[in-house]
Amino acid sequence: MKKFLLCAVLSVLHVPLQAELNEKKAFDYDSWLHTLGEVINIFESRYYGKIDPEEAMSEAIKGYASQDPHTMFLDAKSCKDLQEKMMGEFFGIGIVLPGDKKKDEEFFPVIETVPGGPSDKAGMKPGDKVIQIDDDLVKGLEIDEIMSRLKGEKNTEVTLTVLREKYPESLKIIVTRDIVKDEMALAYYFPEHQVHYLLLAIFSEKSAINVEKIIQMAIKNNSKGIILDLRNNTGGLFDSAIDIAGLFLPKGTPVVSIKERDGKVAGQWKTTRSPLSIPKEMPIFILVNNYTASASEILAGTLQVYAEKKNMLQVFVVGDETFGKGSVQEVIPVSNESAIKLTTGLYFLPFDTSIQGKGVTPDFKLEYRSPPTETMKWMTTSYGKESALKGSIKPKDHDYSKTDDTKEKEKSWKEKRREILSQDYFIQNSINLIGLYHTGQAAFPKKLSSRTNALKFLKENYAIDTKIEAEEIKL
Repeated sequence: MKKFLLCAVLSVLHVPLQAELNEKKAFDYDSWLHTLGEVINIFESRYYGKIDPEEAMSEAIKGYASQDPHTMFLDAKSCKDLQEKMMGEFFGIGIVLPGDKKKDEEFFPVIETVPGGPSDKAGMKPGDKVIQIDDDLVKGLEIDEIMSRLKGEKNTEVTLTVLREKYPESLKIIVTRDIVKDEMALAYYFPEHQVHYLLLAIFSEKSAINVEKIIQMAIKNNSKGIILDLRNNTGGLFDSAIDIAGLFLPKGTPVVSIKERDGKVAGQWKTTRSPLSIPKEMPIFILVNNYTASASEILAGTLQVYAEKKNMLQVFVVGDETFGKGSVQEVIPVSNESAIKLTTGLYFLPFDTSIQGKGVTPDFKLEYRSPPTETMKWMTTSYGKESALKGSIKPKDHDYSKTDDTKEKEKSWKEKRREILSQDYFIQNSINLIGLYHTGQAAFPKKLSSRTNALKFLKENYAIDTKIEAEEIKL
């Protein structure tokens, strides 16, 4: 009976394959389907242990379907979870995940926590490495499977096992699922430098509104420049990127298109509104890093392309190469209540520019400056100061015998972010570049007459992560 059912399954599989694969004579699919049937038959009749046929077939199909990191087979459970997420009301834990977690990796890092969200309240921190979700190890799970396990009904709990720097053992953190606001935006003004700053951690329905507000504030206050921070922004709403691009580009300007494998254009998106009147003397610096992905790198790349090719914008990209997610996926239903999440095309920026696998290359490349380790701090405190030496003379106006044992009050997410910004290497360099830009405009206006000239001027007069040549002088 089992053999008959197997033959029936293979015959059903044969019908669509034959029509679609006639031209692929190099590989004999019929022969390999027969081999698959033989293997299943042998296992069913001779294998010592128990076999779950549905799970085994699912894993076999997953092996064929794993052609790239974003293409995968969704079994009945995964498919149902996806449908419910798209149709129903679901709740999460409020963390930003990386888009590149591989199945064999033993953890995934928390890129960011949503301020005031469930994870933030439970004590999760950016940089935590999650190794287990409830009883399931992260190793062996794709990113979609991880997201499925993190989401659930409101007020239900999920236990995360995490590794945290400076902690010798893993931590168990219990997070209660709840409504997570998808807006993660923070705006600041640097009065000493007359620069406006906006952080967008994810694209939501309000993102374009917030960008428009910060631009209007900058114009009203005669700001010297704007910094748009897209670091760790893994995407979000695709349409939001188009809306934001419309703030900078003329109405009807192409932003991104989708091409299928034969090069045919399957879709194109253009701006739908009139842009804001941004003064030429107000440059826009966009901060990116390797976790700037999908919609956010499409926005950064599109604005950079028009700045380079058409000299339409005074936009400069600062940071590291972006993630390089330029592929498009569709969910296609198949039998047994399953589906295939399939890569069907690639995104192309204007002028046939692809970001797939390479991302957006910044105009000014920056490397992260790691803060001093605890060991270095201890070395500096214990040995790197006169006051640390035994018997050293202490200033009389300070009593070093007194210590403050009061526990520092836990700071809010916004307070922490504000402190981080004040020491942010990327922001410091961007502010300095904005200052140099305005100095150049006043002293050498011809050298900043175009975006190309401005970029050349800035690079010639500002050493930013570049090797400095030195010649020895004999004394």
